[in-house]
Amino acid sequence: MRAALRHIQKRATSKVADDPMHVAYKEVPSTGRVMNLSAGNAALPLEVLQKAQKEFVNWKGKSISVAELGYRTGWFHEVQEGAEQGFREVLNIPDTHEVFFFNGGATLQFAAMPMNLMGGAQPTNPTRPKVANYVMNGHWSEKASREAELYCKVNRVATDKSGLYFTVPEPETWDIDKDGVYMHYTSADTRQGFEFIDFPYEVVPEGMLLCSDQSADLGSKPVDWSKYAYIYAAAHKNFSTSGFCLGVIRKDIIKEETIMPCAPTMCRWKVFNDAPNKIWNVPVIVSVWMAELTLNWMKERGGLPYFEDLAKRRSRLLYDAIDGSGGFYKTFVTDERYRSRMQVVFTIGDGTTPRNVDLVNNFLHKASAEMGWLDIRSHPLGIPSDAIRVTMYNPQPIEHIQEVQKFMHQFMKENQ
Repeated sequence: MRAALRHIQKRATSKVADDPMHVAYKEVPSTGRVMNLSAGNAALPLEVLQKAQKEFVNWKGKSISVAELGYRTGWFHEVQEGAEQGFREVLNIPDTHEVFFFNGGATLQFAAMPMNLMGGAQPTNPTRPKVANYVMNGHWSEKASREAELYCKVNRVATDKSGLYFTVPEPETWDIDKDGVYMHYTSADTRQGFEFIDFPYEVVPEGMLLCSDQSADLGSKPVDWSKYAYIYAAAHKNFSTSGFCLGVIRKDIIKEETIMPCAPTMCRWKVFNDAPNKIWNVPVIVSVWMAELTLNWMKERGGLPYFEDLAKRRSRLLYDAIDGSGGFYKTFVTDERYRSRMQVVFTIGDGTTPRNVDLVNNFLHKASAEMGWLDIRSHPLGIPSDAIRVTMYNPQPIEHIQEVQKFMHQFMKENQ
């Protein structure tokens, strides 16, 4: 599929994929909710939304809204501390790491990371410029590496010249700069449905810091925090609505010596770390509060073991339908080591012949304009047609994915 049509890969950034689709916004009978398959803002638990609705105007009976809480009040700190405790409990974050709620989304951390780690001399060779290794596995790793390149030397690892990233080379072949300060990777890329189910930690040189953007899959499987210097995640996928980026930073790397002089105050981790209750400026408290409610909801359902199992069961519904379709449906990522549990991205047939392109467009039209599903279309991935993407972050009900599977079976039956 990729080899035959590599020359049209530039359509991956086409305006067509970014244009709004007409959506009917119908309720799913089994849940009474619109099918939100968006990569962000993503679906939130109905129970959390109802609790937020009930308490928004009169938070904890205090005759004040969360949106009105002054950042110097104990109530404001209570919300932030509750959210931090929730993250620590659900994700098993140890005391070796500090938790932050940064403004600017995960994208701002693309710049903040090198700004905080690449200042000062190269430890192993003071005469050589510092280098950062970036594992390339999709659109978001490309964006992260391009941003870092504005501030430091970047060594791109496992680059795919086609820019499609349906797989990566075997880890033992990765060309890693051994003198690099840190290695960065995106744990799950939303565009093509790639996820490191198990990252190959053995390739990280001893002493090199490991950093990761885990916006798409944090909370869906255990994290070995001893391996990481920094993990960050945009809130609006798995835990809340848009407003903050969760940053979990190993305490020993929050220091003045490695901050680049060009770093603005809002990007300096140490400034936030040294501020009272880590509040340097006013965070988006409503988003932080929504995360606290969602984390409590996750704990009530069994925490990480429950949501890891749910992620496996939901994605398996769709992969089984695709793999059992006799080639009618095909995923772009086929290696089980990298098939995402959070986004299943696929096409119909090869996605290239006029008939298959028409079928993809018909599928997307029916799903959006007739079924009322929100944001099932993704960007083209080296083929003329848009990709079909089903997003299922932690709060996504399995009943919704069962409806998707049912529709896929029916559509195939009608169009084979």
